[in-house]
Amino acid sequence: MSLERARRVLVTGATGFIGGRLCEVLTLTGAFPFRALVHSAASAWRIARFPLDFAVGDLCDRAAVDRAVRGCDAVVHLAWGDHAVMQRGLENLLRAAVDQGVRRFVHISSVAVYGNHPPADSVSEAAPARPTDMAYGNEKLEQERRVLRHWKRHGLNAVILRPPNVYGPYAPFTVNLINKIRSREVAIVDGGRNPCNLVYVDNLVEAILLALWKPEAVGEVFFVTDPAVVTWEQCIRDHAALAGVEVARVAATALVPPRQEHILRDSLRALPHVLADRDLRHVLARIPVVRRAERLLYSWFQSLPEETRQGIRLSLRGPQRVQRNGAGERQFFSDETLIAAQERAVAHSSDKARRLLGYTAPVSYDEAMRLTEQWLRHAGIIARDGVPEPGAGRVPP
Repeated sequence: MSLERARRVLVTGATGFIGGRLCEVLTLTGAFPFRALVHSAASAWRIARFPLDFAVGDLCDRAAVDRAVRGCDAVVHLAWGDHAVMQRGLENLLRAAVDQGVRRFVHISSVAVYGNHPPADSVSEAAPARPTDMAYGNEKLEQERRVLRHWKRHGLNAVILRPPNVYGPYAPFTVNLINKIRSREVAIVDGGRNPCNLVYVDNLVEAILLALWKPEAVGEVFFVTDPAVVTWEQCIRDHAALAGVEVARVAATALVPPRQEHILRDSLRALPHVLADRDLRHVLARIPVVRRAERLLYSWFQSLPEETRQGIRLSLRGPQRVQRNGAGERQFFSDETLIAAQERAVAHSSDKARRLLGYTAPVSYDEAMRLTEQWLRHAGIIARDGVPEPGAGRVPP
């Protein structure tokens, strides 16, 4: 690595899940000196325990981006946000990288550029990606095209990595899956036979470090996945076992089609769930007008006949389907993220990354799940008997 060693690497999105882990690895291994770009120092709790070189700023602020890039000759772009951050923020970063002679720009994209129904030939990166009905994938695809334009027009040595579902300690995918399993909001569809497409966070970090210095990486796009092809059934069952929950099975033909959105009705139905959050109510109660409106609304509701109150409750909650034996029947909607993802029939391959980058994915699936379980228990998200601890579902420091 010494032949191409960067003097300083700028890591954007350093307070995020992947960015935080990359900063930890860079600090603990000393692989590259780096600077962490954060939107707010208040969100940097995970990496603030290290004596790091921090830059605080907004990617949409061109001057702040110029200051952050100054003195760095490599960039790892992990930041994400709204459309302005994803596109104008990226453009600011690319322009600063070109102007200041950055020698390597590693952009983290996603296999989502192929949408929920990837073409069969997207096993490899050679398959062209086109806009689909997945908004996030389209955002990532637009980013990729922007990065490649700067490579072709301005000679920026860019590398694009496309990870799939990234799992492990602190992973939103991991925590969300555990929570969805607990709340019975996910099911194994058609036997869960399709590939889940996973990469353990430390395997992705290995690919990022290789992309920072390998000459063969420039101008290339790489899938970064774990070597083992894990099905959705195995992934969901393994996480369900950690949570101590049985997961329902459902045929794709039994899934409920996406509901047509009705702004007023759906807003009213969502309101009770929002107001049920004690922390939110406590914050809102600080606003005098909200506090007074809540009291008036509660008094009015209590003055109604019981039959009328019950009718309002049922209207807000929506109908509950009941089977003949009296047991509640769970519905699963086809557009729910973890349901729709199970339709993806393609297992993306990291052969190109292994061939050109020397990517080894050193952490196996079994070892990754063992480390993930240790963190889930340490964080109190799952207990030793499978019963969640108080506050489970929140990602603690």
